[in-house]
Amino acid sequence: MMKQVLLGVCFLMLATSVLAQNFLSATLNDRYYSAYAGVGFASYRGELKHNGSFQNEVSNYTVGTEVRLLSKLSARVELSRYSIRGHDKHAPDSSFAKQRNLSFESTNYEATVQGVFYLRKYRGVYHKRWGLDPYLAIGIGTTFISPQAKLGETYFNLYELKTEDKEYSRLTLIIPAAAGLKWKLNSNVNFITEIAYRYTFSDYLDDVSGNFPESYPDATTEILSNRKDEIGVINEEAYAQLTAGNARGESNNKDAYLFLNLKLEIFLSKDMFKPKPKPSKRQ
Repeated sequence: MMKQVLLGVCFLMLATSVLAQNFLSATLNDRYYSAYAGVGFASYRGELKHNGSFQNEVSNYTVGTEVRLLSKLSARVELSRYSIRGHDKHAPDSSFAKQRNLSFESTNYEATVQGVFYLRKYRGVYHKRWGLDPYLAIGIGTTFISPQAKLGETYFNLYELKTEDKEYSRLTLIIPAAAGLKWKLNSNVNFITEIAYRYTFSDYLDDVSGNFPESYPDATTEILSNRKDEIGVINEEAYAQLTAGNARGESNNKDAYLFLNLKLEIFLSKDMFKPKPKPSKRQ
């Protein structure tokens, strides 16, 4: 599965490069390549998420490059590093999740190839572009996950412990979708505001999906798999259900995450790196 994903991403990147060369030479007078970088806020959706807010701190870093293909169509390749977390302690009082008492933190990486669809036609030369340029984006990509949990003062890699007695892939396919607005600052620079959604084909971003295992290889794995005793009995029915073989998560619902990003984009013109001619001196 993962080999197919990586081959698909490589194929899309190659196809984007070929299409860019063909379409640019055939349809546009101006060479439109750009590069961008940005920061933002992340939020995850899964079993351990109990509110809809984004994380308060900067938790996403992004770099990318974009090429114009048609008047309303561009393609971009994007790389990101992001951090997400979730805690059952934020669940409603006396709920099943509150009694379950699980948590995770994860710093992950992603790579995507996306098509960018602009709502306004390209003006033919980048420095005469619109002052406000809204767009939508969708594509394909992959993310590499690293869920951890803290016990005492030590962080443990949950994917190594197999807290549900199941090994899962840390590399998963994602479908990225976004909506954004580009603000022209000057002839060569845009400021970008964007909200992005990532649907994943994994339910293990938070290490929670299936059932409690029948047995554990060691005490550390048992404690991090079932943490109900750390807070005592607050829901007797839930406490009785949180045992071997019973549900620990909801395997039918895949996990997802979101970004709220702020970026700066610079346009790469043909002559931007060429030395400027010196003014001639009058004789």
